[in-house]
Amino acid sequence: MDPVHFTGKEVLDMAVKIEENGLKFYTDAGKTAKDKDVKALFKALAEDEGRHIRVFQDLKKLLGETENAEPFDEETESYLRAFADTEVFTSLEGGKKLGKEVSGEAEAIDFAIGMEKDSILFYYEILKMIREKDKAVVESLIDQEKDHLKRLTALRTGL
Repeated sequence: MDPVHFTGKEVLDMAVKIEENGLKFYTDAGKTAKDKDVKALFKALAEDEGRHIRVFQDLKKLLGETENAEPFDEETESYLRAFADTEVFTSLEGGKKLGKEVSGEAEAIDFAIGMEKDSILFYYEILKMIREKDKAVVESLIDQEKDHLKRLTALRTGL
């Protein structure tokens, strides 16, 4: 079987899906949260995910016809394929479904921590495929995702 080769646009499409699912997860999990701090954090994280969606959509527009799709190395291709095959990252309803299925605030936070870690790793791979002048934008998003992780971890410790 031939390996799948992603274009920059396809990778950014995956990033948008990650953020859309994060938005849906945080929105739905926030609706069921009882703890006011959990509810407030999930609301804030949902808003951040909405902003991230717009950033990746803008980056995708910038690629436009100037995209010079260099093939990724085999390791990066395998890594991206693993993400692409994960339902939470590719299913339009993956985040919403998980937001409704978690059985409590601690489980929701644990899932969110894993989701944020995976997003950070994925976005580091995106840095390899975008123009130098656009890297600061993605690095800023990585910093925001790290902040999400820090806030979630602190909240989880307090439960």
